[in-house]
Amino acid sequence: MAGLQIRGLCVDYGTRRVIDGLDLDAQPGAFVALLGESGSGKSSLLRAIAGLQAPAAGSVHFGGQALDPLPPGRREIAMVFQDHALLPQLDVIGNLTLGLRARGVGAAEATRQATAAAQRLGLEPLLARRASTLSGGEAQRVALGRALLRQAKLVLMDEPLSALDAPLRARLREELLALHREQGWTTLYVTHDQAEALAMGDQLGLLEGGRLLQYGPPAQVYSRPASLAAARFLGQPPMAIHPLEGEPGAWRWLGQPLPGTLAADQPPGRVLAGLRPEALHVQGSRWQPPRPPDLQWQARVTGVENAGESLRLRLRLEVDGQRLDARDAPEAGHAAGDTLQLGAHSADLRLFDADSGQALEPDITTSGAAA
Repeated sequence: MAGLQIRGLCVDYGTRRVIDGLDLDAQPGAFVALLGESGSGKSSLLRAIAGLQAPAAGSVHFGGQALDPLPPGRREIAMVFQDHALLPQLDVIGNLTLGLRARGVGAAEATRQATAAAQRLGLEPLLARRASTLSGGEAQRVALGRALLRQAKLVLMDEPLSALDAPLRARLREELLALHREQGWTTLYVTHDQAEALAMGDQLGLLEGGRLLQYGPPAQVYSRPASLAAARFLGQPPMAIHPLEGEPGAWRWLGQPLPGTLAADQPPGRVLAGLRPEALHVQGSRWQPPRPPDLQWQARVTGVENAGESLRLRLRLEVDGQRLDARDAPEAGHAAGDTLQLGAHSADLRLFDADSGQALEPDITTSGAAA
């Protein structure tokens, strides 16, 4: 069975183009996380798929059927929003049965289906409560219940957990993924939370200016960014980008010589190299890999952020004052002013063309369309 296929999608708001020629494929049952800043086109993409916004160009197919000619009510798509979109004057059972009754389901059968969905989501004790009295997590469970009752195979979620506190968000994330797998949904999940997108998605799409910067498995998108824009956008803190110095065969990066084969075919002065913070190791740390680094620096700590699971270090190199970020074990106890010995492996560097901004790895693609 065919999944979701989007080709050349363009969406305009007046004279402003918010989705610009976007291609995207999602296999049946896939969970696609869409990550981007405000105004990148994430919500507009969902609205176009659902038929709530008419596209200026392009096509949307799901299950082998063209969705473009169909009105929103006939697309058999479920949507879950950040604001839950519940009717506050109705109780939970009323909100759950509302869509069923609108689709012609009898009162008794609608109540039976809604009660079964409530049991699945732990909502049974809340069925008689008005929506206006629910907590954020309870309201979002009701919204998930409506999606479950829609019996749709394509589910669009627009930042459904962003208004919740961190522990509740983590619990509902697990429940949402379990529901996705149990129901066999194809899910498009819009978020601005990088950790959420990386953790939840089978596929990850980075959106900027209505275009896909990159699309693929989250681990690949993170470790092998296809462009400078993707490298700088994804990661907290993002990848450190600095130019290569010297010439092919005698490259240096931040003063350290690189293997002669690295970017050997690139002209001097046009190559940038990037390194993820977790690929920069503090010597003597228990996080230091056993293989000796081929790049080494001395740096002074300018700031420390305790992230709980790690220390995030802001560093300035002693030699030329360039800035880098690194992570270390939480018990390391580093403080501003400390001098550290750092190491990295040149194999962890990612190379980019300084003019085009594209990665110098020809097998990486930014397209979301299947080859």
